[in-house]
Amino acid sequence: MASLRPEVAPATLTRLAASRVPKLRLRTRLLIILMVISGLGLTGMSAAVWGLTRDQTYERVDKDLRKGLTTWALSPEVRNSSVDTYLPSQFLLMTVVPGQAPRIDKVNGCFPRTSELIFDRRPRTVGADCIFGDQPDLKFRVIAVQAPDGTATVVAKSLEQENKMLEALAVVLASISLLALTVMGAAGTFFVRRALLPLKDLENTALAIADGNINCRAPAWPRDTEFGRLSYAMNTMVSQLQETLDESREKEEQMRRFVGDASHELRTPLTSVRGYTELYRAGATDDADMVLSKIDEESARMKLLVEDLLALTRAEGTRLNMREVDVLELVLSVSSSARAAFPGRSLTVEKEATDIPLVSGDPDRLHQVLLNLVSNAFKHAGDDAEVTITLREYLDNVYIDVADNGCGMNPEDTDHIFERFFRADSSRNRSKSAGGSGLGLAITKSIVEQHGGAITVKSAPGEGSKFTVSLPWLRIGGGGPEQPAGES
Repeated sequence: MASLRPEVAPATLTRLAASRVPKLRLRTRLLIILMVISGLGLTGMSAAVWGLTRDQTYERVDKDLRKGLTTWALSPEVRNSSVDTYLPSQFLLMTVVPGQAPRIDKVNGCFPRTSELIFDRRPRTVGADCIFGDQPDLKFRVIAVQAPDGTATVVAKSLEQENKMLEALAVVLASISLLALTVMGAAGTFFVRRALLPLKDLENTALAIADGNINCRAPAWPRDTEFGRLSYAMNTMVSQLQETLDESREKEEQMRRFVGDASHELRTPLTSVRGYTELYRAGATDDADMVLSKIDEESARMKLLVEDLLALTRAEGTRLNMREVDVLELVLSVSSSARAAFPGRSLTVEKEATDIPLVSGDPDRLHQVLLNLVSNAFKHAGDDAEVTITLREYLDNVYIDVADNGCGMNPEDTDHIFERFFRADSSRNRSKSAGGSGLGLAITKSIVEQHGGAITVKSAPGEGSKFTVSLPWLRIGGGGPEQPAGES
């Protein structure tokens, strides 16, 4: 059962997510919400009006009943008169004397139900008992009192007219509510559709982007609105997507160019190796040492490309052996290695730092960085170019300048010099000694950035080039430069 849980859980989450997705259009849902709220409001208003009218009507009836009770209901003249005594219209008087039959004046076929009477002088609504059949909808408003001798007096008024008026009022209120709800529904449909027009624009923009038009953007509405924030988020997302796509295309183009260059570089030595092998097998030459020498020379060219690829992989994937590094000692070590590799070339070291320049880093990797910069200067600046390594400090960084007075580079080349697979001389035939894989400076930049530093270049045709490596200064005991020694 445990093995099924990874499959069941995503399926359950999918069903839960699907159940929460609205199945109605947003416009329809907003209209339904508007109609429900409006209907509830109209219903509440109608109920309040109807209830207030009923209370006022009953209060008026109760006022007439109290007045009748204090004027003519308890009058001896009315009580001792015949049952045809004139009483106000719609009023009914019941008198009950102990030992006598109840007397009802102005009875019109129906009278208050005696079982519901309460003799407390408070107005109440009671049902009706009718001589000619039942009338369950007929109600009486009554006030019942009882004298100490047991005589009971009930003043009542039929609510037939009042109830009919209240029923008519309910019909009118319902009709007005339905009419108002219809008008609000029509107006709500218009205004909801108009309010959601920006959402339609966003939908069209998203569909255009989905069709491949990544240059399409949503209108820039004010950021303080929901649609403005949504359009800003969409435009930001699409812009980032476009930047990613452009970067991917650029990387793809760089990779394609590198694959072409690498194929050319590998094909040429492979062709030479195969040619010399076939030449020796065919007996066209008996000089085995010459054939082996040429094969070794061409294989060295293939090895260079493979080593650069491996170096780039190591630079990006290998953890650094970080420790305290004396940059001056590092620069002197690099200059010694460079003089041994390029005898007869001019290399000068200048120290402008006023304090001991210390950084935290991997000395072997940093040695590789500086030696690569010096070697590039000797290889590409020209046979007579002189190289100068300058060590300086400024604020919280240590700077190492590797400058030459050679041929320099175009601005187009300096903008892309640290990119992978880029070679400034890709359009020219490269010599065997100067030709490279185009990965050296990319490796250099990767190592410097792993140390938390940065590398830049300044160059102009005929004026030489200057590469500047900046690394965070490792301060020990609060030490630091007394004054700035220069700017990068």
